[in-house]
Amino acid sequence: MRFLALFAFVAVAVAPAGAQTPGGMAAMQYYVGAWACTAGGAPGEAPSNATATYVIENGILRDSVVVPPQGKMTAPYQLTILTTFDAKNNRYVQTQLDNQPSWSVSFAKPFTGNTEEWVDNVTADGKLGHVEVVRTDQNTFTIDGYSTMSQAKPDFNVTCHRS
Repeated sequence: MRFLALFAFVAVAVAPAGAQTPGGMAAMQYYVGAWACTAGGAPGEAPSNATATYVIENGILRDSVVVPPQGKMTAPYQLTILTTFDAKNNRYVQTQLDNQPSWSVSFAKPFTGNTEEWVDNVTADGKLGHVEVVRTDQNTFTIDGYSTMSQAKPDFNVTCHRS
């Protein structure tokens, strides 16, 4: 289920490809609303479908991801992510907690263009990983998740479309 946890790790700003992204939490406005996502895991695993809902309140982006039982799953998977902007250190900071239970604390530097890099700074499993998000347009983004910082091939990928 680690790929599902990493799947939602993407609570980051999304803007049109090549666009200059506004700083701080204003960059997170794009996410507000509902998304339909498909996550692919390791080779041979069937893709998983999920919904992600984003809300900004008081400077915090809250993301709720729900994966209903499918394939070999016997219970739903749920993940909550909170993201804010640390102006002092000029970076986004994020915490996530799921019902597995696993957790992580992550960060990303502000970005321009259509790609951002997140580093999983502290995790329940003690491994340092990273996620790359590519914003393809106003209604679609993709995620590649890596279990380690040096890994060249992703463990999973996700594609999300605005609902």
